[in-house]
Amino acid sequence: MAKPKKPQRDPKFRIGDKVRVKKGTPDPNFPDIPLGGWVGTVKEVDQASRQCYYLIAWTEETLKNAPPVFLKRCERDGLAFEEMNLTEDDIEAYDGQPLSIEQPTHIKTKPLSPDDQDDRVKLILGATGDDPVPDVNEEMLLAYWRYLSKNLVVPFEAKHCPEDGPDNPVTVTRLSDPEEYDCDEFYGLFCEAKLRGQQIIVPLGEIEVKKGKPNHQLIDDYSYWFWNYR
Repeated sequence: MAKPKKPQRDPKFRIGDKVRVKKGTPDPNFPDIPLGGWVGTVKEVDQASRQCYYLIAWTEETLKNAPPVFLKRCERDGLAFEEMNLTEDDIEAYDGQPLSIEQPTHIKTKPLSPDDQDDRVKLILGATGDDPVPDVNEEMLLAYWRYLSKNLVVPFEAKHCPEDGPDNPVTVTRLSDPEEYDCDEFYGLFCEAKLRGQQIIVPLGEIEVKKGKPNHQLIDDYSYWFWNYR
């Protein structure tokens, strides 16, 4: 005969209660960021597991004083920064005292990996492991051009793949200087190439290099960034 389940005790806090995170409580996703002193309002109460969980919506003042690295990481990982699930042991009733938020003392920035495409782009554009991949803009395009101008080996064989026309084999002869052809978020960087003996100017994002060939990773990483972060 199955043993009867022990009745769950009533939650200590209810929807609408204002609570404060206890000192020394780490962020569940980022253990190097303490949440002590954060204040919010209980939005939901979950008693489905042994631990009682509370969805807490942070106050505007709390978010204004949150460590910038917390917001950057949430943006990077696609996490909601306005609210968080915490257990009953993590929080206490808020007594109205002035806000006093714990600050991180030993931030552990995620190292960038040369085997990860996002990380390779971040390295090129001067971002860290705590940053999201930078969006395409004039400043970042110039930074990418400076990197490619030092690392691309020209000439090289490739394929021109325009959005509105057939693919064609080309020989890329030069990475165009941004001062010659304005780079913007729509076209990005340009390169010079030979197509059936004629010199053409085409957006670098329309160039493909066969896998295993020199410059493949450089061109592939640029195209990935340009088409996904415009």
